[in-house]
Amino acid sequence: MTGLIFIAAIVIDADHLLATPVFDADRCSIGFHPLHSFWAIGIYLVAFAFKKTRIVAIALLLHIVTDFIDCIWTFSHCKECYIQSKINILSFI
Repeated sequence: MTGLIFIAAIVIDADHLLATPVFDADRCSIGFHPLHSFWAIGIYLVAFAFKKTRIVAIALLLHIVTDFIDCIWTFSHCKECYIQSKINILSFI
């Protein structure tokens, strides 16, 4: 059951359908898409505190971590992408 929940965490990528264009290889999804926003990440962190929502929260947070890794990779070869992203407030990259 836990594995299915982790696979279902991919559903938060449905918010990519709201973007124009839907896919942009140089776009960082964190801070750009609604379910990848800093507010949403905060909700996932709060959900982690409760036993009944912990597995879902872990799955969503792992999804965000993998997206963050993708952002770091993108920024490593596209400085302009970093400057234009909403994550550029994080100066450790």
